[in-house]
Amino acid sequence: MFKAGDTVKVLIPNVVNSGYDYRLTRDAELGTFVRVNVMNKPYIGVVFGLADSGLPVEKIKETIDVFPYRLSIEDLQWIKKMSDWTLMTPGAVLRLIVNVPDAFLPPKLEQLYKYNKNSNSRMTDARQSVEDAFSSNDNEAMSASDIQNIAHVSTSVVRGMIQRGVLIPCDLRSRETDFSHIIYKDMGNIQLNMEQVVAAKEIAKAVDKGGFSVFLLDGITGSGKTQVYFDAAWRAYSQGKSVLLMMPEIALTAQFMARYTQRFGAPPVVWHSNLTSARRREIWRGVLRGDIRMVVGTRSALFLPWQNLGLIVVDEEHDTSYKQEDMGNYHARDMAVLRAKIADFPIILASATPSAETLQNVADGKYVRLRLTSRFGGASLPKIEVIDMRENRPTQYNLAEDAEDTPARTGYLSPTLCDAIKDTLDSGHQVMLFINRRGFAPIVQCKKCGWVAQCPDCSVGMTYHKQLGKLLCHMCGRTSIMPEKCPVCGDDVSFRGAGLEKIQEEIGVRFPSARTALVSSDTMLSRQALERLVTKMETGEIDIVIGTQILAKGHHFPNLTLVGVVDADMGLFGTDFRSSEHTFQQLFQVAGRAGRGEVPGRVLLQTYQPEHPVLQAIRDGDRDAFMAADMAARRVAKMPPYGQLIAVIIEANKETVLKRVCSELFNAAPTAVGVKIMGPIAAQIYQVRNWYRMRFLVAGDARTMLQPLVKHWVSKVRMPANVRLKIDVNPQNFM
Repeated sequence: MFKAGDTVKVLIPNVVNSGYDYRLTRDAELGTFVRVNVMNKPYIGVVFGLADSGLPVEKIKETIDVFPYRLSIEDLQWIKKMSDWTLMTPGAVLRLIVNVPDAFLPPKLEQLYKYNKNSNSRMTDARQSVEDAFSSNDNEAMSASDIQNIAHVSTSVVRGMIQRGVLIPCDLRSRETDFSHIIYKDMGNIQLNMEQVVAAKEIAKAVDKGGFSVFLLDGITGSGKTQVYFDAAWRAYSQGKSVLLMMPEIALTAQFMARYTQRFGAPPVVWHSNLTSARRREIWRGVLRGDIRMVVGTRSALFLPWQNLGLIVVDEEHDTSYKQEDMGNYHARDMAVLRAKIADFPIILASATPSAETLQNVADGKYVRLRLTSRFGGASLPKIEVIDMRENRPTQYNLAEDAEDTPARTGYLSPTLCDAIKDTLDSGHQVMLFINRRGFAPIVQCKKCGWVAQCPDCSVGMTYHKQLGKLLCHMCGRTSIMPEKCPVCGDDVSFRGAGLEKIQEEIGVRFPSARTALVSSDTMLSRQALERLVTKMETGEIDIVIGTQILAKGHHFPNLTLVGVVDADMGLFGTDFRSSEHTFQQLFQVAGRAGRGEVPGRVLLQTYQPEHPVLQAIRDGDRDAFMAADMAARRVAKMPPYGQLIAVIIEANKETVLKRVCSELFNAAPTAVGVKIMGPIAAQIYQVRNWYRMRFLVAGDARTMLQPLVKHWVSKVRMPANVRLKIDVNPQNFM
């Protein structure tokens, strides 16, 4: 306990500090939240330890406020350990926790608006997004800024809807939601099968006993992993502990929420990127006060100010969305394991396709694997077939509006897949076509002079989106008008490659009576838009759904019996050593959407590489053999999990500055036994939003601690103000 007048170190939530000294105005403990000024700017920080600046007492500022809330000692240790591992500053880690700027301020008085469902205003895409924003927040009144941020619309759209009476002003409001009344109970309406019972009992022992342990809940798609970890969640919650159920954002579906409500008798408190600022504040404070003890959330939910956290579940633990690359570089799964270890409680990692790192920890005896090998409810696994596109070439087709002298278009759907689609539709069942490429065509090119439509701000080509009638850069979001002729030579431009829209066009010709829907980040602009599609699938209003990875997980469509992967080769030959693993995981998850009801499913993979080990493993259902072979290759190459990698990325808005800084880093590079520093080389995508990028890669064996070496190395070179330095431990993205 520190007394009023004591001088302490206060950690501030920004990227440049490891703590500043302040004099307390009230008694406080380690971890206590305080308000202080830094350069006349107010911050909410935490008491982090003893003062160590050596400044005379008269030069040390006082704290402005000392709050009756605190982070635990374990949380402070976690901040320090996470900083040491990721090479983020402790202040940058704290910024992930103190991520609600007005958390300790009284609620602001704002003009709020309600959505008028009875207005006769014409519905546009932007106005539909606004309606969805209200639906996603239980139709609660919202401020104009929240409407803009959640619906992703402009100020003019909101202003116009207010003028037309679509948005109706209501009273100013400052009250907060009271979460203390939320009490969950086990409704006792789920009967686990024998495999689930065995797994649930093992986890229950760990929850009752306490202490750190890691379980890999390794179950095939549809095996009922969710109900097993629900069982563990209830056990921890009923003992007065807090519980975090963490999952990728695209897995936060209405189907999952309904399953949660059915099991626990009340809907979950959900934390994700589309919350209003007021809702974020309410949940953050509710968790801090201990009123909220169970949250379903994305990776950022890990950084809520948890009280007495006793269990974490990381669903789809292999998913790449757990890797954060914006506000610092960290892997939420690994940081969750670290948090559980420091605070000494169990953690569950659930997946149908566990990551190589997790499987290696199982092999090393660090994690306990619990397997679920059969589908819940007796559903059978789908039959998976590989279509050799060298022998099953697609036939050509013509659009109705094509002129007679226009050559027929080359299709992307093989005769075998088309026959399967016809048979499925004739039997009254549904089809999913998967292609992980948005838009109509990824390459717009002039065949005469070779001109390619490229983003002027990024080193990537622009994709043609036929529905928008525009070119779109998938890196920075820039749009351009689709040229009628080549801007260089005036000849016609052509479209190369296929995206979702081109597949929909082909389906429209080959199956004109089929009702289709597109699912991608371009068409599903809100959670409600996705839920409307799910409802249409469940009610049979859609015959063929064509989608990207948004459809790969989290959805249960009982009448979906055929999955066709249009381009199974996509991703097989990337420069990333994880490309085979990620492709296997993605295709395996997509295949798992078929045959989850009473009728057996069928999966067809179109490929020009039928002999590729990834596709053979998926066809044979032999995940373990594939992962063993992939990991054996990594062992030889000393790639993770048998080695360590740290990427050092340098970004600058001037190429001359970038090259100078990289040269200085190269000259300052240390030498150490078992450590190799490669680079600098231009990043695979050299220019992003007019910033130029180069990277170094530091490699070492699994037992070498590379972080201290890298930290000392980069500290020897001064970074100019127009240079950004990013350090990524065990990178997932090599672009």
